[in-house]
Amino acid sequence: MNEIFTIVCFGDSLTYGYGVLEEIAFPFRLSQDLPHLYPHIQWNVINSGVNGHTTRDAVDRLPMSVLCHKPQIVFILFGSNDSALNEGQYCSPSIYEKNMRYMIKEICSCKIEHSFGNHPLPVLLTPPPVVDTDFYPYTTNDRLVLYSDVVKKLAEEYGLPCIDLFSAFQSIKKETGDETCFQFDGIHLSNAGYEILYNLVLGEIKTLLQPFV
Repeated sequence: MNEIFTIVCFGDSLTYGYGVLEEIAFPFRLSQDLPHLYPHIQWNVINSGVNGHTTRDAVDRLPMSVLCHKPQIVFILFGSNDSALNEGQYCSPSIYEKNMRYMIKEICSCKIEHSFGNHPLPVLLTPPPVVDTDFYPYTTNDRLVLYSDVVKKLAEEYGLPCIDLFSAFQSIKKETGDETCFQFDGIHLSNAGYEILYNLVLGEIKTLLQPFV
């Protein structure tokens, strides 16, 4: 595969890497590790995460943040801000679904010429849970699970890969009983949390690339 393989990581502060060093955020780690794992591929990994953004913001910046790059894979991670009862941010689950559906359709209809496919592939991620006692009442897991369900519903409907962060982090919490995956605010991921997120994303990339390498 001699073409440039572009991955866009599209999301909010969880994608951007709020509160951690740049090299901890999963887009940066992909940009460093993928060339070593697949040296015969030219990699271009773009971090299109913006702190505080919702799917409403994402719809507005989709053309310049995603489509113009003609990517092969787009990781989409929104929902934490959509579910928060903050003025100017909150998007109901129905509006969230409408916005996510719009972005999926626009990405899937973007034409590219690449051996990986003729259209970019959206990979959906459910928003991770929060530490309710820390971030309450702005975002709670009772609300976040509704947004997670929307993501899984859309992934099944459109036949797209889905990384269920919500369930993964909830399982870890159930097994360990601690909250070390999160920063002090109870919503942003810690270094340990990004390690989990990164491994899940990298595992998905390896699965998607298997037929082509």
